[in-house]
Amino acid sequence: MRIYIGYLLFILSGIILIPGCPPGEDVGSVRQAILNPEENVDVLPERIVSMSPNLTEIIYALGADDLLIGVDEYSNYPPEANDKPKVGNYLDPDLEALIAIQPDMVLVVDTDEKMQNMLDGLNLDYRNFSNNSIAEILRSIESLGELLGRESEAETLVQNFLSAKEAVLEALEGIDPRRVVLVVGRNPGRLQDIYVAGPGNYLSELIEIAGGINVFGNQDVIWPQVGVEALIGADPEIIIDSTLSKGASDLEFIALRDDWLDLSSIRAVRDGNIIVPEEGWFQIPGANLDKILMLIAHWIHPEIFPDKVEDPYSESNN
Repeated sequence: MRIYIGYLLFILSGIILIPGCPPGEDVGSVRQAILNPEENVDVLPERIVSMSPNLTEIIYALGADDLLIGVDEYSNYPPEANDKPKVGNYLDPDLEALIAIQPDMVLVVDTDEKMQNMLDGLNLDYRNFSNNSIAEILRSIESLGELLGRESEAETLVQNFLSAKEAVLEALEGIDPRRVVLVVGRNPGRLQDIYVAGPGNYLSELIEIAGGINVFGNQDVIWPQVGVEALIGADPEIIIDSTLSKGASDLEFIALRDDWLDLSSIRAVRDGNIIVPEEGWFQIPGANLDKILMLIAHWIHPEIFPDKVEDPYSESNN
């Protein structure tokens, strides 16, 4: 089961083209409404549906999962989300199921105009949230906290990230950054149709905070498609290939890594710095932003951050 690849492919379709905030920008106060900032929610919703994995993850982290009566089919984190009724996905929503469970409110990402138009047609109330940049993710956490009456829990999640960011920046002071490429999708078995993290998205921002230089951070789009020639020319020191997620077999992960071995002219390949993450939660711009940062810092500078980041959803952490 490929946990979050479908959602990333939605991003890569070109729908998301909103530039994010630079990683060094002060987040400040991120409390504000997303859809209609001038409107106050007097009555807290009691029956909500999440149509995005990152929103589902945040809702659970806020302790508001008792309000969640349905989720999209890509919402697999935390594992308990699999027990919630499924209502399709952003490209193919199950409208009959959505109507049948009668939500007070549906939560969507702000780039999913098709879904918003459908909800308007069904006369269902909804709120939309942004998840492109770090600032937008933190703002979504706080806005969900306000919407669901979990303000203090939201503030804790935000502070967890800000504390992790401060610790990473302090530990990396005076350390030379390393050149990184982060692949978010490609054809396994061959180096074709390669999509990478470009500028203005949360993964690129996390790379820079974690002591890296995104070698494709100067592109015109935030999730560019690149060829082998561009990769050779960029000559990254570290390749992070997140094409597969938790649920793929060990052989699939090994094969994905071995696809790169023919490009021996790239420094990352020569030095054996090809990372194939098995952490499915790593791709979700949600409640574990602090842990994602620490994981990327571990990949880029293991000499500074030698400890492996524990899976927040492992049984030992629950």
